[in-house]
Amino acid sequence: MVGWCRRARPLCLPALATACALLLPGCAPDNEETTALLQHALASTQASVALAGGARPPALAATPLRPAALQPAWAPGATRQPGRAAPATAAALMGVTADQLRRMLGEPAIRRPEGAAEVWLYEAPTCRLDVILYAEGSALVVGLAAARALGGAEGVTESACLAAVATAPAPTPWAAPGPRA
Repeated sequence: MVGWCRRARPLCLPALATACALLLPGCAPDNEETTALLQHALASTQASVALAGGARPPALAATPLRPAALQPAWAPGATRQPGRAAPATAAALMGVTADQLRRMLGEPAIRRPEGAAEVWLYEAPTCRLDVILYAEGSALVVGLAAARALGGAEGVTESACLAAVATAPAPTPWAAPGPRA
């Protein structure tokens, strides 16, 4: 093999480099690979939000941040103030401030800080609404909003989901069925 590599040196180096490129990533621990994949997915999502005309998300931190613990946005047993004017589409929430969002949809079920941003989760029996708010000056502004149906609720429209979210009662924290995040 060594003799063959000496005779075919121009072909051997690219083949060796390709083999290393293919084999070495398999040696990395899973957590590093997962972190890299998640950072890539986040950067891709931020680019999509920027193209869609949403608030400009802050640049990624050089060191990975630890995820914050999930916290309910209201005290257990408290009644939730319903929203007053749910929009017809999640896209209509883009650029809305946190105060305006609360007036439209009420308090979220969960709020989670993520650096200078916050992730809000609104819940209804048949759907969820994920909202990411980014700091813009001294206010938080909606940069991404996405409604999603739960399990067997395929026929739920985005408009129906937003209306249901705005009028949903406050569930006991983490007791409602279905995926939360």
